Amino acid sequence: MPDTQDDFIAESYKSSDAGLKSGQQQSRSANADGKSLPLLSKRELAWLILPALLLISIRLVLWHQYFDKDSKADRAFIAGREAATGMHCANDRSRWAAVVSLVHQGTWQIDDVDRLRGPNGNWGTIDKVYHIDSSGGEHFYSSKPPLYILFVASQYWVLNRVFGVDMLVNPLWAIKGLVFFNQVLLFGLFLWLYLHVCQRFVRHRPVLICLGLTAGFGTFLSTFAVSLNNHLPAAVCVLATIVILIRIECDRKSGRLDYFSIGVLTALSVTFELPALSFLGLIGIWLLVRSPTHTLTYGVMGISVVAAAFFGSNYWAHGSLRPPYAHRSDGEVLAYLEQEDAALLVSGVVPETLALFGGRTDKDVALPGMSDIVIEQHPTAGRWRIFDLQNKRRYALQHVGSVFEIRAWDNWYDYEVNGRASYWLPGSASGVDLGEPSRLQYLIHMTVGHHGIFSLTPIWLFSLLGIAVAWRDPEPIWRRLAYVVLTLTIVLIVFYSLRPLADRNYGGVASGFRWFFWLTPLFLLMLIPAWKVIRKSMFFVSLWGICLAISIYSGLHGFLNPWQHPWYFSP
Repeated sequence: MPDTQDDFIAESYKSSDAGLKSGQQQSRSANADGKSLPLLSKRELAWLILPALLLISIRLVLWHQYFDKDSKADRAFIAGREAATGMHCANDRSRWAAVVSLVHQGTWQIDDVDRLRGPNGNWGTIDKVYHIDSSGGEHFYSSKPPLYILFVASQYWVLNRVFGVDMLVNPLWAIKGLVFFNQVLLFGLFLWLYLHVCQRFVRHRPVLICLGLTAGFGTFLSTFAVSLNNHLPAAVCVLATIVILIRIECDRKSGRLDYFSIGVLTALSVTFELPALSFLGLIGIWLLVRSPTHTLTYGVMGISVVAAAFFGSNYWAHGSLRPPYAHRSDGEVLAYLEQEDAALLVSGVVPETLALFGGRTDKDVALPGMSDIVIEQHPTAGRWRIFDLQNKRRYALQHVGSVFEIRAWDNWYDYEVNGRASYWLPGSASGVDLGEPSRLQYLIHMTVGHHGIFSLTPIWLFSLLGIAVAWRDPEPIWRRLAYVVLTLTIVLIVFYSLRPLADRNYGGVASGFRWFFWLTPLFLLMLIPAWKVIRKSMFFVSLWGICLAISIYSGLHGFLNPWQHPWYFSP
């Protein structure tokens, strides 16, 4: 029977005079029983990474090049001129509209770009918000956090100013080029980092190859690498964090830069995926136990740098420190109205109290007097929108019990402009965006159902096995990683199961439950200890092959467009 440590390097933590080799030298060091690690050569690594990148590049080029006019699925893309832009759906159009507005107009407002149709494609998006700017005018903005948009816009600014690339005139290849740089090459970095970790711990060549093929073809990260998205950057930040943690724990070499880098990477992961705040917290606890001083100084310093960039870009874009998705409900109560005054206000007549004196809240915040208003009936019964033309402010009027409340306006997703209402209003959304009424049903389909993490990507079932194996591993880092992965998995499942109805939409129209994609590197890491059990049984090896085949098929179902429903889901 093989040694239980056969798939792992036995790192020596003995006296410093023995010396610890770094990088490639250490990964080649002999283990306790004298066996050396047969590493893959650079050429073999290239053969694992490049085919995955080549397939993504082929998909990137083919998308928008072939449409079948007789196919019902393709007809919408032909009619909407999707083929002209290189964009896939409202999700990435939202980011690209903001990128173009920033570079061409110097503003975050996307009004002009959002209405573009015709020969140069469809630039309209439902992923947008509507709010008042500093001058009192109301405009559309991308609902996506601005920091990543700013990063991509800086690249396009160089292309536009230096090389004359105009995305509005020739969007197709400009967008494809930026996607290649920001997604495809980033996925290559992801694979390299993962294989770097694998080579450190796995000593069997077939196991290394299986793990490399799984990372390259068996996850949804490669599926979505053809479209500008936030999930892949988040996953890279998570994996890079673990790589540095391994260096700290196994090499016993840690400095200020390591803690600062982890602070930056974990904070960046939060800017891409808000639930990654739980990852930041767990890694923070891990490092606090190891070195409170370094964590509270250099680690916090790294987090502060990213936080300043995140909140600064958000304030620049929206005049608010909170990102757009934090503006989804009414603000504080500014005034209460009796039935008679509310009836006057709804009819367009401003009650005398509001016109002359305004109201006051418990916090003693004045409500400016009104004189010239516009009243809009809301799709929700007992609710109205009020726009104060004199003071250039918007309010919500809500019938609550026996009184009427005037609230500060803070729902940026609630608008009706030129007769077109927000997609996110009651009665406007359709399909999965209506939300799953049953939390139990949502939990089932999110895990093992039609959008299931473990049904669409059953290779993750072996990650659960890896967690169990890692708990008993003699190396502390694997036990700690197992606790981190299990905790995050449970936290995210509970978090999304308890979301309100509108948020229980499986991530919208997507070929997988995309809100879990940033956990991909952690699930991949747990496959490493899982192979200690798998390789002992031909049954487990065969089962691995079947699960990997299903996982690859699920990913390739969205071969040209990842923004479609999973292969066995019919809405």
